[in-house]
Amino acid sequence: MSNSFFEKFSFDEKELKERKKYIGGSEINILATGDQASINQLWETKTGKVEDKDLTTVFPVMMGNVTEALNLAWISRKYGYDISMQQEVLTSEKHSFMRCTLDGVINNYDNQIAVVDAKFTLGRPMMDETYADVIPRLLKYYTPQLNWNAYLLSEKLGKPIEKGVLSIIRAGSEPIVEEVTIDAKYQEELIGLASYFHGCCQLDTIPEDIITTEPPIPPEKRKPYDMSGNEDWKFFAQGFIQTKGAALDNKSYENKLKGLVPKDALNCHGHGINIKVSKNFRKSIEII
Repeated sequence: MSNSFFEKFSFDEKELKERKKYIGGSEINILATGDQASINQLWETKTGKVEDKDLTTVFPVMMGNVTEALNLAWISRKYGYDISMQQEVLTSEKHSFMRCTLDGVINNYDNQIAVVDAKFTLGRPMMDETYADVIPRLLKYYTPQLNWNAYLLSEKLGKPIEKGVLSIIRAGSEPIVEEVTIDAKYQEELIGLASYFHGCCQLDTIPEDIITTEPPIPPEKRKPYDMSGNEDWKFFAQGFIQTKGAALDNKSYENKLKGLVPKDALNCHGHGINIKVSKNFRKSIEII
């Protein structure tokens, strides 16, 4: 009985070989951390230098597997979500290395389609953390996966997916539902990262110098910045205003100013310049 239970969560030899061809949603999480040891371990698995770990022997992973259906059914009943495409495998036509297995799609999330991922955590704080830090940490860690899956779903449906939902069962508590920012620019960063890693696997070259790919800051957590005290901002602002009629010089100063905008900025102003950041993180500049 015990073996038959675990078999449905296992991959046979053919499936394991097939998985080595692609970068999946859980793997983009690893790459986005920039943690070299974890990335090297993934590379060794993808290149066949070490055997795939049998995840059916890892209890927290199995808890995630067996609670996934309950997790989604619970939030569907509680919030009235219409959830479909559970366990559907998506492969990109544009990027041959991209693949994911969807936990599901919410068809009526705030009048939009949202990709949803169901997780389980024991909920223990890491070193230097409090219990209040656990969910924000998990939200940050799984944001790459939801952006990855949203990209593939968008490609399949032929329209943008702008919402992601992370549903987390924490120990014995009912699911905590958090919205995740889906951002096209961030998705492109993840695709570039995965493309580099996939190339290293194809060439049997150890990936090096991978840095953390930070997820975008949600719009509601962004804030205005007064840049009046920033000397670089002052210099570039004056240059931008003075070169208004010279396209190349003006664009150069504009790019310098935009490069000074903090990631969590709603807008930046000072020395006669205001830069607004849209909900899609596009920056527009104006003279005030």
